[in-house]
Amino acid sequence: MQKVHIVAITIGILFSIPLQAGNLTIRITNEKQEPLSEAVVYLESDQPVSPPAEEHIEIEQKQKMFNPFVTIMPRGTTAMFPNRDGIGHHVYSFSPVKNFQLPLSEHETTDTITFDKPGVVTVGCNIHDWMVAYIYIVDTPWYAKSDAQGLAVIDNVPEGDYKIHVAHPGMKATTAQTRQISIVPGADNRLEFALEIKPEYFWRPAPQTDEEIY
Repeated sequence: MQKVHIVAITIGILFSIPLQAGNLTIRITNEKQEPLSEAVVYLESDQPVSPPAEEHIEIEQKQKMFNPFVTIMPRGTTAMFPNRDGIGHHVYSFSPVKNFQLPLSEHETTDTITFDKPGVVTVGCNIHDWMVAYIYIVDTPWYAKSDAQGLAVIDNVPEGDYKIHVAHPGMKATTAQTRQISIVPGADNRLEFALEIKPEYFWRPAPQTDEEIY
């Protein structure tokens, strides 16, 4: 009987020891080696992973633009598109991952949309053609978006092997760049990616500020 208790205690101790984790910094540039903002990065593991926590976010309509321009979020997240312009907007997406339309409205509050499938959703406005936003839905808790310096940081990644995906709305390739990586706790986990990017007018139309435009 005493031995059984010893084994039980030992197993309890082993399962209470947290996995060691590391941080990952990714630098993303364009083909000219210039820092690239608005790139999305996420990790996939071949080990069982708890589903990421569902979130609620806002992508606002302001000054006839969507903000943020690029969003990355876990599957199951709900989003609202508040209209802070006080003029009519008609938000929609024909993306296979999430096809939806919000009624034409100048009111701030909008219906909530649940993004329940992984993939990329392009959002637009039927009234203002230059308004566009991109939503990346992922099945992982480890994701980030690059800043103005082209840096994306993912903290507290458990030790192990992963497949990293790097994508951008303007990339010439139709699929994300991928690479197999290993996270080493306590090490300086750093990676660099260079993406070929289309001219900006293909994926981020210039806003029109003409007062006569509705």
